[in-house]
Amino acid sequence: MIIDAHVHLGPNPQTKRYDVEECRRDLQEAGADGAVVFAFPEDMYRLVDDPAARCEANAYVLQASGARPELIPFYFVWNDFLIPADLDRYAGIKWHRHADEPRYDYDSPGCAAMLEAINALRLPVTLEEEFAETAAFIARSPELPVIIPHMGLLNGGHRRMEAFLERSTVYFDTAVAELHAIEWVLERVGPERVLFGSDVSGTAQPFFNFPRIELAKLERLGLSDEERRLVWGGNILRLTGRAGRS
Repeated sequence: MIIDAHVHLGPNPQTKRYDVEECRRDLQEAGADGAVVFAFPEDMYRLVDDPAARCEANAYVLQASGARPELIPFYFVWNDFLIPADLDRYAGIKWHRHADEPRYDYDSPGCAAMLEAINALRLPVTLEEEFAETAAFIARSPELPVIIPHMGLLNGGHRRMEAFLERSTVYFDTAVAELHAIEWVLERVGPERVLFGSDVSGTAQPFFNFPRIELAKLERLGLSDEERRLVWGGNILRLTGRAGRS
């Protein structure tokens, strides 16, 4: 099965619209069977910074996955650390900020409570943070599966990921990463810790590619059938407890 491990979803044209039907269209075009979906940063804090809006954005992702079982919902955590009553209905966590954006307070009681809840459910975390914060997060929760997007592109570059190569719980997604970066990581951790992702957003921005484009890039790797099974979807299905579908 082909599962895109990195797709943002949201229905609001005033922030960054990419809805369920658009997602389904692009997955079908790529021949993909499903996707991990999470809210847009624009709906969480960039353009709208309101707890009620964050709840609504996360709820849309959960509702979309209920209507489309091929979609795997991740809960987007922002720095107010809102813990929903239905956190157990999500298959993972999206934790996201860039260097010029507001910070998470990792020493706060709210952060401790959120991490306790995530660890209790053993939810994988797609973690897009600065390098020092990424290292501290992984050290703080060493048993928790962590997915680093873009082969570390926004985290200091793929070569800085050497710090995490020996961590068997750290995975890397391929979304918009350069082919040479994907090859570099694959050579060092093997196909068991690499996940296909696109970071499709439904916009015309060149940074965000569609699943068919990102899959075509991975075809150039010359992977074996078993390696393809793992990278294309097997790994993320296992991490999210859906391995029986593969």
